[in-house]
Amino acid sequence: MSETVIDQKSASALAGELRRYFSGEVLVGGQPGYNNARTIWNAMVDKKPTVIAGCVTTDDVVASVKLARHHGLQVSVRCGGHGVTGKALADGGLTIDLTRMRGVRVSPDNKTASVQGGCLLGDVDAATAQHGMIVPAGIVSETGVGGLALGGGIGWFSRKHGLTCDNFLSLKLVTASGEVVTASETEHPDLFWALHGGGGNFGAVTEFEFKAHKFGPEMRIGIALHHPEDAVQALAEYAQIYPELPDHVGWHAALKQSMPGLPFVPEPLRGKRLLLMIVMYLADSKEEEGEKLVERLISVGKPAAKAMTVMPFGARVQKLLDPEFPNGNRYYTKEAHINELPEEALETLVSRWGEMTMSGEIEIIGLGGAMARVSPDVTAFANRHHNWWFNFALHWDDAKLDASNIAQIRAANDALKPWLGTGVYANMLNFDEADRLIDAYGGQERYDRLARVKAQYDPDNFFRSNNAAIAPIGAAAPHK
Repeated sequence: MSETVIDQKSASALAGELRRYFSGEVLVGGQPGYNNARTIWNAMVDKKPTVIAGCVTTDDVVASVKLARHHGLQVSVRCGGHGVTGKALADGGLTIDLTRMRGVRVSPDNKTASVQGGCLLGDVDAATAQHGMIVPAGIVSETGVGGLALGGGIGWFSRKHGLTCDNFLSLKLVTASGEVVTASETEHPDLFWALHGGGGNFGAVTEFEFKAHKFGPEMRIGIALHHPEDAVQALAEYAQIYPELPDHVGWHAALKQSMPGLPFVPEPLRGKRLLLMIVMYLADSKEEEGEKLVERLISVGKPAAKAMTVMPFGARVQKLLDPEFPNGNRYYTKEAHINELPEEALETLVSRWGEMTMSGEIEIIGLGGAMARVSPDVTAFANRHHNWWFNFALHWDDAKLDASNIAQIRAANDALKPWLGTGVYANMLNFDEADRLIDAYGGQERYDRLARVKAQYDPDNFFRSNNAAIAPIGAAAPHK
């Protein structure tokens, strides 16, 4: 599909044309608010959409799609803008900006939550907490629900309630033709399957209906801090224990470049390079079993400090990691799904960690539980059956360091390749990882099935500004 190059005069004319059918705000370069609207989480991305369509209704999205098609504009869809590659913005094209569509309706009786397409995780957490409920989502409250959920959605509750996409009941979306469709188990079931991990390749989702689960609102959480020289032992002991833990226990390890001044961190340890272990009890925070189990797990190894507390999930736990991933820094990530953490791998990991000079963390997130019990053919999300998700999540603020820091992260990742699996999380594919696309979807057969759905709903590849873009069957597609 060819794309049109637009000058400033033509951009203003396009904006004027769209405003005739539009309830929200339409922005072009030079207008107040434009630069803010094109600013996203990763400062390494500097894109300038010709038109930013700030939608407030599904009809606004329809109008935006039809305008972009008519004029041959590249299109992107923005929710939280929290993706590392910046695919939320269409450089020189039209960005469908959903950030004004942040309504949440919770039905405690039906155990559902209806979530507009521009919501952040924090919006959903705040609304569901009022009813003592949660929707399983990610680990940073400023992440957009749309991108996270459509790519799968790994988070604190994955072991207990599955991925975010496993909790879909229905999705309302605008397709490439401008048609509004609802996908569910009974309506467009092929599309419903594809949306469970197939990303934003099939349309602009303006509303999700999720299963909501009773919880809290408080969570029992344990924290342990380990010095670098004790990190291998602690991680090795966890690797032995973790596969036997019940589904209602979650685990997150982070090799921190600099330990932030969180309330549970003793003053002498703040700013130090430390291994942080977070243990979450995903059941009743008042249960005696939870207190005993969390205490046991935070005592593993030789912790330099440990703490256990009960705190509100949405207001506190979901925001614990927000300061570690600030907007406006320069981000580069490398990740993989893994099954084993042998001591040799952990020694290599800790050694490479000690050499790194940028900010952020190396994450090891425990998987398994409910998300792993879903049959591989039930959803498009393929990489479910691993024990851990491993991710270099690092950042800096000086553009002059881009090349050297990226090279350093790649080298560390390469050193760990003997132990890394082929599985990859589509949401975290980086700009230099096109060769991992087939792995992100679990192999050629599953990719081809997604491509057939793509051909049905988007035969011209209109929605192609995606982290893990799928070409419609019959178009040029990757093979491995």
